[in-house]
Amino acid sequence: MPTPRKAQTGASASRVSQWRQRYGWLCLGLGGLLIGVLAMPPHALCDSERWRSLHDEVAAGRVISLSELLDSLERDWLGQVVEVELEDIHGELIYEVEMLGPQGQMAKFTVRAADGELREVRGVNLDAMRRHAAESPAGPSPSLSERQPTGGLEGAEDP
Repeated sequence: MPTPRKAQTGASASRVSQWRQRYGWLCLGLGGLLIGVLAMPPHALCDSERWRSLHDEVAAGRVISLSELLDSLERDWLGQVVEVELEDIHGELIYEVEMLGPQGQMAKFTVRAADGELREVRGVNLDAMRRHAAESPAGPSPSLSERQPTGGLEGAEDP
């Protein structure tokens, strides 16, 4: 018959074994996580930093906010926004907005993020999407309707 002391030693050894097993799984899991993080592309690690920087730019007034951009487009154009991208093109931040018109036509707007200047509008049947000053509840947008697009062909038909 085993003595109580030997029974405790056996239980203690069992606990140590369980702890080693759990510790081994933990190390294996953390090692896998570390390998996964190191295998990620560098830009994935700094997305939060990029967003924080963009937020600071908007707060400082160096970049128009997404809501300002969408409000301006909505005042001047009929349709629903289906996609918005912010691109860095040659050191300049550019919003690219795709909009679905009331007749199913697609239009792509290129807008400079620094000041909201409409650079280019491309699509088919753009006149059907254009709001007229009488239709617009707030009147024409000063940031997008008074400027002629620069650097592009407004109303250029996409093939």
